[in-house]
Amino acid sequence: MKLFKINNETENKEENNYEIDLVQLEKKYNKLREEIEKHNNLYYNEDNSIISDSEYDSLIKELKNIEEKYPSVKIDFENKFSDKNITPTEKIGGFAISKFDKINHKVPMLSLDNTYNINEIKEFDQRVRKKLELDKKIEYILELKLDGLSISLIYEDGILVKGVTRGDGQIGEDVTKNIMEIKSIPKKLKEPLNLEVRGEIVLPISNFNKLNELRMEIGEEVLANPRNAAAGTIRQLDSSVVKERGLDCYLYYLVESEKLGIKSHEESVKFIENLGFKTTKVFEKYDDFYKLEDGIKRWHFDREKLNYETDGLVIKVNDFLYYEELGYTTKSPRWAIAYKFPAEQVKTKLHNITFQVGRTGVVTPVAELEPVSLSGSIVKRASLHNFDEIKRKDIKIGDNVIIEKAAEIIPQVVSVVIEDRKGVEIEIEIPKNCPICGTTLIKEDNQVALKCPSSTCPEKVKREIEYFVSRDAMNITGLGEKIVEKFIELGKIKTVVDIYSLENYREELEKLDKMGKKSIDNLINSINESKNREFNKVFYSLGIPFIGKFNANLLTKIVKNIDNLKNQSIEELLEVKGIGEKAAISIFDYLNNEDNWEKIKLLKAIGLKFEFDDLLEKIEVEDNPIKNKNFLATGKLEKYSREEIKDIILSKGGNYLSTVSKNLDFLIAGEKAGSKLSKAENLGIRVLSENEFEKEFLE
Repeated sequence: MKLFKINNETENKEENNYEIDLVQLEKKYNKLREEIEKHNNLYYNEDNSIISDSEYDSLIKELKNIEEKYPSVKIDFENKFSDKNITPTEKIGGFAISKFDKINHKVPMLSLDNTYNINEIKEFDQRVRKKLELDKKIEYILELKLDGLSISLIYEDGILVKGVTRGDGQIGEDVTKNIMEIKSIPKKLKEPLNLEVRGEIVLPISNFNKLNELRMEIGEEVLANPRNAAAGTIRQLDSSVVKERGLDCYLYYLVESEKLGIKSHEESVKFIENLGFKTTKVFEKYDDFYKLEDGIKRWHFDREKLNYETDGLVIKVNDFLYYEELGYTTKSPRWAIAYKFPAEQVKTKLHNITFQVGRTGVVTPVAELEPVSLSGSIVKRASLHNFDEIKRKDIKIGDNVIIEKAAEIIPQVVSVVIEDRKGVEIEIEIPKNCPICGTTLIKEDNQVALKCPSSTCPEKVKREIEYFVSRDAMNITGLGEKIVEKFIELGKIKTVVDIYSLENYREELEKLDKMGKKSIDNLINSINESKNREFNKVFYSLGIPFIGKFNANLLTKIVKNIDNLKNQSIEELLEVKGIGEKAAISIFDYLNNEDNWEKIKLLKAIGLKFEFDDLLEKIEVEDNPIKNKNFLATGKLEKYSREEIKDIILSKGGNYLSTVSKNLDFLIAGEKAGSKLSKAENLGIRVLSENEFEKEFLE
């Protein structure tokens, strides 16, 4: 055991006590490193952070203090654990996970030193000027620090060729296929340049809230925050999930911009904007520290107006001339620093638990709270998501709890203040019956939520109708919540089918508040107009779990009508590119449910469209050998790219499948075709070369 250096006159007793202190210190240090590494893995690689940024930064700060004061402890640890020789205080991010190819960054993707204290920003300014030996003021750029997944985009001759995550800063993950599904990322630049630009992939708060609402409705665990959701989405093996969730990307850094003659950060941002990249437009220039300080304080409040999460601000030296002189630490540039917004949390009392029933029957526990001010609004209620969450956090009625706003919008219970307990708190009982209709609740396989299975549960019906009439679905205006509630109460509405009978109840409508003749006429007209909605809208309006607008559009166009769709097996549904396993099972289960199918038949009889209108196709596909045939290409092709082959087939009315199955008619095989070729041969599927494909189908 290595001892710290002490005075020669120190008594043996004191020396022994010192040795004991060192042992304890080493234990503390080892435990800290293990804990930080655990949280690093959860945050960077599993997209499932369980502590706040401030808690994490506090752990890092504590570790750094030990390393600076007692370097021998760090050395001993690294000698003992050679596989863990990089301390978390010097490490950048996580590591490239195995399911994606690893890519070496040409220029390391560093992280930033951060602070929660404005005074430390002032110290940063003083350090910069001291290093540069400048008495004059320096220009800084203040920009938003987005809370998402860091990404590097690589272009060759103006064409996007690679998208790489930060990883450990040296090696990242190749997620090119997935970032191609993000609309705001340009696939082709306005100029044929070779460059690398970096930024942040985020999930807009509005999309995050919709996603969590859906997950709650179908009994899945909610996502903790938009950052985890964005990172988890971009690491999906199914790229259709990326497209469906609506990720966004903001760019802020042009790698090696000096080589393009660019002299400042401000100039580089304008340059990438002109090329077609999306930025936050928040790049404020300051040469007066006190004005900079005012800008920081202002963004504490202004960030609430944004549709994406930002966990702080970044302050950068504007002039590139100073970057080389200021230099870098092992993990951070010395010409920039991040100011982190402290998470606003408040303590309040949990008075009671109530239960909400969603569109799919999922029962959600809701915390009824002592009203408290949080982030500019009064919070009285907070979702507890599910009963597993209650158990995990050990929440009881009567507890004092800590709450915060997820995505600055949704209040959530973070933790219980255990030390405030007085022993009179009440355990939360899991309900056995639906709180609305009394039906026995069920728990489906692999789901965390309890569900009401009744198709006539008044609350389920109300939520189904809200979804059915929404703008993205049937777009029926004027059918407000109070009207729906009243007609459910009167027994006039039992399913969405009954909406189309409301014109028979004008007298009852006239008795409702604020329902004059004109309002009733507008409502009836809107209901009748909805019969003209296209098949994709009608299908989406059914509210089938895991079926969003994208999947609804895709399926209705390919499968053509509801009867064909019902007759598809799960395996056949999976053949449709963009349809994942959960979506396929959900469609199959829904359409093969007797009650659901009866509802569809009634809606069809009313006049709703359950068939794709081929006249909507912009180009009428003439009869040709490809039409209605199923193709797939594999291996290295010489004459065409995979996308070119696919486009040819689709343009001629053929179908392009994603996997080899019995439904495949032709496999176009190039060099090194691999397992798909073997599987096709075993299934007796005809295999074509590129030349054979051309001769038979294109000549």
